[in-house]
Amino acid sequence: MATYSLVIRRLMIVSLTIVVSRAITSPLLTLFLSNKLGLNQQDVGLLLGIAVFIATLLALYGGYIIDRLEKRRLLILAMLSSAIGFVLLTFAKDLYLTTLTLVITETASALFLIGSKAILSENLPMGQRAKAFSLRYTLTNIGYATGPMLGVVIAGVYPIAPFLIAAGIAFGSIFLMIGIPKDASPVAAIGQPQSFLKTLITLKNDRTLIMFTCGCLLSTVVHGRFTLYLSQYLLVVEDSQRALQTMAALLACNAIAVILLQYQIGRFLNREKLRYWIAAGTSLFIVGLIGFSLADSLVTWCIAMFIFTLGEMIIYPSEFLFVDTLAPEELRGSYYGAQNLAALGGALSPVICGFLLMHTPAPTMFYALSALTAMGGFLCFMSGRRVALLQK
Repeated sequence: MATYSLVIRRLMIVSLTIVVSRAITSPLLTLFLSNKLGLNQQDVGLLLGIAVFIATLLALYGGYIIDRLEKRRLLILAMLSSAIGFVLLTFAKDLYLTTLTLVITETASALFLIGSKAILSENLPMGQRAKAFSLRYTLTNIGYATGPMLGVVIAGVYPIAPFLIAAGIAFGSIFLMIGIPKDASPVAAIGQPQSFLKTLITLKNDRTLIMFTCGCLLSTVVHGRFTLYLSQYLLVVEDSQRALQTMAALLACNAIAVILLQYQIGRFLNREKLRYWIAAGTSLFIVGLIGFSLADSLVTWCIAMFIFTLGEMIIYPSEFLFVDTLAPEELRGSYYGAQNLAALGGALSPVICGFLLMHTPAPTMFYALSALTAMGGFLCFMSGRRVALLQK
């Protein structure tokens, strides 16, 4: 951290605090909405899915705005929106207001993610970006490892306190970004800014970006919300008590592995062999999924999770590097916004896996997911040819 500039150091810290603010509420959100609105779990899942879907589409326009305005101010706006959204959520008793509030918080989260990627690219030499993104991803995983436990403990004292504390953390993070000089996050101003429609046409005509985004979407079905389908599977094949114990061990294994190894792996990633790294990450996903289907003890579950996590640690920074290499300087935010559409795969994951668990033998789910990640990895690998050509 000490080797980076002020803007990068503060961005890393803010990335951690923003994740903590979201993670504090994550284990309580479904229960909170269920009690607040009187919805069953299926309806709550549908509500959250709708919010994520709308926010992902709005993030496409958000990427365009990031290219046109000062990124520091947009990140401050995203953090302020998150803070307001968490507070409003505690007062919302109407379904429509609750949906609007969830869309605000999800859109703010997507905008912060896209904007922070763009700032990293602008303020770091090309050779340092993979390591910096891996460090940022390590910090976010520290947040996700500690936040849910804090949320559960705090909720035991006062049920709505986690949402108010999350709002306070998001609001407090604003002051770290205010301390960054305006010129530390320069606005890309290469040529005359084009309209949003022309930007969409540019994105549509970039077949490499489309192919890569489709590949990422298929892969995100597998790694985007893996905790959801693993818990679904465990509740089918084991009793609830043992399922909870296994899930707790898997989450701990995933968090510890990422915290200890993510930055080290990120140091070795390079643009010249990016597609081979993506192929390796995809292969590890497939081996991990097959390991899940065969696991019959806590040890084998954790071994499979470790292999799966290695794939996750490779794929996340590789996706960032790919888009960073492909995107023109003046459209960097728009390209990140387009690639963020792959997040829709995470919303599809519990729906697909729930259907498979209801209509096929339980292990079939993992073989279907293996096929999806193989197809996604193939599309990303083929897209990597463009990256290889750009390096020549």
